Amino acid sequence: MVQHLKRWFQFSFESDRASYQKASSLILPYADQRERGAVLLGMASDLSIGFNHGYLGAKEGPHSIHRILKAMRPSCSLPLYDAGIIDESDAATFEDMQARQYERLRAVLQLGHFPVMLGGGHEIAIGSYKALSDTVHQAANDWEEDGIAQIPNACASRVGIINFDACFELRPTLAARAGSAFHTVASYCRELHREFNYLGLGICDHVNSQAAFSYAKSLGAEWLLDRQMTMRNRKKIQATIQAFLNRVDHVHLSIDLSVFSSAVAEGVNMSRVYGVSLSVVEMALKQILTSGKVRILDIAELSPEFDYENQTAKLAAKLIQHSLKHL
Repeated sequence: MVQHLKRWFQFSFESDRASYQKASSLILPYADQRERGAVLLGMASDLSIGFNHGYLGAKEGPHSIHRILKAMRPSCSLPLYDAGIIDESDAATFEDMQARQYERLRAVLQLGHFPVMLGGGHEIAIGSYKALSDTVHQAANDWEEDGIAQIPNACASRVGIINFDACFELRPTLAARAGSAFHTVASYCRELHREFNYLGLGICDHVNSQAAFSYAKSLGAEWLLDRQMTMRNRKKIQATIQAFLNRVDHVHLSIDLSVFSSAVAEGVNMSRVYGVSLSVVEMALKQILTSGKVRILDIAELSPEFDYENQTAKLAAKLIQHSLKHL
């Protein structure tokens, strides 16, 4: 049994042997899935350092988060499945990796599972959004026929992005680059005549230019700044989130770990002095997830090289467990 699972858990270390044996029966290979559950899928890419340049960055993040998750006891009733990690051995370019991500996510979503994407740079959000948007639009068009996607509220197709992040990720570029994930998504929506619905939570005005704010406004994006994301301001936070949820049918939930301060999450590509507290993020996540509209979750931008004693990886794993508990 252990030998069988090692094909799926690609980075087992001797130091993790005891925790692996303890938890191996709690995270099952995706090939063995029998009922609706959460599916872990990693993508080892990092456009912020240039694809395949040979030194460690956020592309090692999925392995680090996965190791921590293996050692933790699940806190939700959903089965947890492992669909592996897409890396350079699977594809020669970022576009090839994204195509594999898209195909796997479409299959997972169509079976009614809840995908959890482990990054990697925030560019993982591009494939996540495209897979979700295409799945719900196909389901909305075919909902009266047999064999449609087993996704809740299949007859509706409005997809909204809720992005916990210090940056908008709306950098205008002709091709996917660091900071451009949701610009690429906006372009995709425009090309297919779909609504672009975006709510940024924790946006930092010190790391986004005035041009970035102007562009976000022109796209109809909404946001709350990091200094607005406090418990004292929880009524405004909750009202903003609820108003956004009321306007969409499905939610692509994306968490960039740079939304936290460097004191809390030092293993991110862009460390900051200020950030949103974990308690506020968990409060907001609970409200979003209990809406019943979240269909996919991303966790992005962990750089293990700078993550002392895996504190940021542990934070990412905690966020995943907190999220799955409220599905």
